[in-house]
Amino acid sequence: MVIFIKKLVNNYNSIYHLGYIFYGGSVVLMSIMIMMTCYLNLYKFDYTILHDSSEKINSINKENFYYDSSRVANYNLTDEIENQTEEINKKFTTVDLKIMFTKYAYTIESVRKNKLVPDISINKFPKDFTSIKSTNDKKSLFIKSLLPLIIKENNKILLTNNRIKKIHNSTSKYISKDNALWLKKQFKKYKVSSHNINDLLIKVDTIPVSIALAQAAIESGWGTSRFVIEGNALFGQWSWFKGSGIVPEDRDSKETYEIKSFESLGRSVAAYMKNLNTNNNYSEFRVVRGNYKENSNVINSIKLLKYLSSYAENSEYSNILERIIVKNNLQEFDEAKIYRLPYKVANLISN
Repeated sequence: MVIFIKKLVNNYNSIYHLGYIFYGGSVVLMSIMIMMTCYLNLYKFDYTILHDSSEKINSINKENFYYDSSRVANYNLTDEIENQTEEINKKFTTVDLKIMFTKYAYTIESVRKNKLVPDISINKFPKDFTSIKSTNDKKSLFIKSLLPLIIKENNKILLTNNRIKKIHNSTSKYISKDNALWLKKQFKKYKVSSHNINDLLIKVDTIPVSIALAQAAIESGWGTSRFVIEGNALFGQWSWFKGSGIVPEDRDSKETYEIKSFESLGRSVAAYMKNLNTNNNYSEFRVVRGNYKENSNVINSIKLLKYLSSYAENSEYSNILERIIVKNNLQEFDEAKIYRLPYKVANLISN
């Protein structure tokens, strides 16, 4: 531009001045267009990334309440998002929990009668769960919240159990590489050093729903303990890794254990079942459970309780479990199954 101005001044009458004017104007115009294009593209890029990321963060980190459906392919997700906007933008409370359960006719009575539990999952209890005054309401919400989680985790275990049996009962002389690697992983996960299929099958088995509910009720105070509210710790499992959980207020100064915390209630259920299926303290529990299934395929959860006495320091622990199961008729849930809901889930945000 400087050269252009000088030449224009010194050669005002030159026949080239029009060329300089055209050249200078073109440079300025092109510069402006390039700057505007870059700005618009940058704005569009930033908006797209921020918009998409915001929605992904909301759907991943704030999924405190969700449903699962086997028929999502036939479902209009746009309609569901529009319908659930109000719920997504408000705090996740016990009122929201009650509304959702009522909306889809999920009641304790219907489960007792039909043995069917809707596929509704809650990642954590709302913070005002501890303020529920009615004992019946608290127990009802607690049971309905945990039933799908317990049953679905048992279903995962059953799938693993069935695959092990299928491999074991195969008439083929050879085992595929994929199956061999998968079995090796299961032996390690369930701590079966013998690499014996029968030893593995004894460990890869379900936990009676009534027992899981009763233990969760004791260890979490029906969902109101500090450990479950702060760390989704339903079953009071101990951990000796510093920073892996919550330090009990009444812990002896010489102790180093913590109550292990989890990302979700579902993770807590999974860790609890793995504990019962792998810990040496419950080896007799697993053997007796296996004998029941082998002989009748029906497990009497009450008769298994005495093999869980080492779960807590209280010598009356098994008796306490029995009283909770009997008083609340929890054995009626042992045969309950999950059924799929024909809709997509709402995501409720818990702040």
